[in-house]
Amino acid sequence: QTCRLFGMRSSGTAVRCLRSAIHRGCGEHAQSMSMFSPRGVAEASLDRYLETNLVDTPTVLVADPLHPGGFDFSVDLHQPPATDAGVAAFARDRASSAPDPFDLVAGEIDSLSDGIRSLLGSDHPVLEVCARYFFELDGGKKIRPTMVLLMSHAVAASASAGDVTPGVLPSQRRLAEITEMIHTASLFHDDVIDKADTRRGVPSVNRAFGNKLAILGGDFLLARASMSLARLRNVEVVELLSTVIEHLVKGEVMQMRGGHLKDVTALEYYFHKNYYKTGSLMANSCKAAAILSAHDNTDPAVIAAQAEAAFSYGKHVGLAFQLIDDVLDMEGSVQSLGKPALADLGAGLATAPVLLAAEEFPRLQVLIERKFKEPGDVDETLRLVERSQGMTRAKDLATAQADMALEAILIMEPSSARDALAHLAYKVVTRNH
Repeated sequence: QTCRLFGMRSSGTAVRCLRSAIHRGCGEHAQSMSMFSPRGVAEASLDRYLETNLVDTPTVLVADPLHPGGFDFSVDLHQPPATDAGVAAFARDRASSAPDPFDLVAGEIDSLSDGIRSLLGSDHPVLEVCARYFFELDGGKKIRPTMVLLMSHAVAASASAGDVTPGVLPSQRRLAEITEMIHTASLFHDDVIDKADTRRGVPSVNRAFGNKLAILGGDFLLARASMSLARLRNVEVVELLSTVIEHLVKGEVMQMRGGHLKDVTALEYYFHKNYYKTGSLMANSCKAAAILSAHDNTDPAVIAAQAEAAFSYGKHVGLAFQLIDDVLDMEGSVQSLGKPALADLGAGLATAPVLLAAEEFPRLQVLIERKFKEPGDVDETLRLVERSQGMTRAKDLATAQADMALEAILIMEPSSARDALAHLAYKVVTRNH
């Protein structure tokens, strides 16, 4: 009945919202489901309702209980020169000698997929095969679990005056698996929403198994991730990762609606949405890794400082990652990205290169407002963006985010793991795929 009334996309989003509320043990969050009930509209899809009635309505965001003060997503388009801790200095002084982040934890990443597969056993073989789909393929950099493992090493090195030898705790290794499971579940659901045909150069899970199994496979991944999360027996970590699931839903709704936040610019709205969809998982999983490093003799103030530094690092790397992803989508091709080029424009989404280019070419604002729906809109947008400084400025914003990520981890003791985290941020903003 819900699917008939609201459509599969919105029903799946609503289910994820309820699941997040249940995980966090906050019954009052379930009441927010009333937002999915269209008033005065009968037997119409929620998608159509949103597009025709709510696109221009300012979004009202409920305060995040973990960060009641919120975040400042105002964007300084005239970023100061990179500091000595920034990406430019890293490229000049340390890039050639810093350990490769993926090589440093390669052994642990190799066992990650095996660990995940062991968590996904099911008495229903079709469901198990669907849920394991991407974990059976040798693809993807697994940047999120790599980040969790490196952060675990870096925090351990700080606790032991620079040594990386203490290694990763079993709980932190399990956290890396949980992080990748949540990320993969979000890909399953996003590909259904976006009607994607490919992912990582292979058929998307919805293409391979159909929409119904893709949704159920994503749900199964989230269920198993939640079970593993509960077994960590750390309430704060459970709340952090459950909040991530809520943020994934909020970000998807923000993307579906378009619109704007009251008293913020379109670019700030874009950053806020990207934090929910990309940055939150990186930020909160890094913070969780720091929290799990605590032991009986640990100074709580030290752990708190390390956790906030880890959060800041993950948030800024996540925002930089999405900025570069959007630039590559503008520049790229199916061969280099493994997904259709200009997918965002085709879906009516204006990303940073377009928003920045619109400041030079007001004509773009007209195209943005009608979501590139008229014939020739996408081609015209591409031509104008290519003539503008939009992509260059978007790359500069990504570099500024990476600079802030590098500055955040300066409080940690020097170690190969900290250098690898810096190298990871550098790779994020210099990648071409």
